[in-house]
Amino acid sequence: MLDDETAGTRFPIRDAEPEQAVPAGPMGYDLDAERLLLHTVQSVEAFEALLTTGTLTPDPALTVAEFADAYDWMYRMMAARLPTSGEGALWLWARTNRKHLVSACRHSRGQVMLTCRVPRDRVLLSHFDEWHMVLNRGLGMPRLPGESEDEAFARWEQTHDEFDARLRAAGMREAPTRDWPTTLRNEIETSWERILNRDNYGPFECWQATVHTLTADEVVEAVRIV
Repeated sequence: MLDDETAGTRFPIRDAEPEQAVPAGPMGYDLDAERLLLHTVQSVEAFEALLTTGTLTPDPALTVAEFADAYDWMYRMMAARLPTSGEGALWLWARTNRKHLVSACRHSRGQVMLTCRVPRDRVLLSHFDEWHMVLNRGLGMPRLPGESEDEAFARWEQTHDEFDARLRAAGMREAPTRDWPTTLRNEIETSWERILNRDNYGPFECWQATVHTLTADEVVEAVRIV
């Protein structure tokens, strides 16, 4: 039963400790579903905006300045691959495990976890671990057939060093990606696109999602983490 505060909403709202915020058992993620199960932790202010307006939109001003180029790349990928539009992105989990999600809730006390179901065509999926390659301006390189992990790393290290030498020769080693020569920028950004393709990874990888907006009718439940 909903309290007075939640009576006008289309989804239940409850308070819970981190361990109770996430249901026990399998998470139920299905990356091939027509509507994807997603989770996101948002501030109280963002949640109140969702309740008030029925829509949650990102605030690009909250982007960490150090990673502005990485986020700009993601925004451009969204603009090219999604039918929606907007400034910035909302970030959600598309596939993770319960332990990871509970840990995220432990670090987010006082905030609100939203469980959502969003149409697949409005969601851009990206590989969570290798997103850090984009954040750190590393080259994306797939492992070759029959190549061991050590062999793949040695090949990546050699290729990375050669790329780094070209950056230094251009005087751009410390410059933002947006200021790099077009050939170098295109080369590294094209290599990043591998994180958007599920065929490049195994069946049990951790995936994140970005959307331009989230509407109240896409929220299944809200949990205030106490």
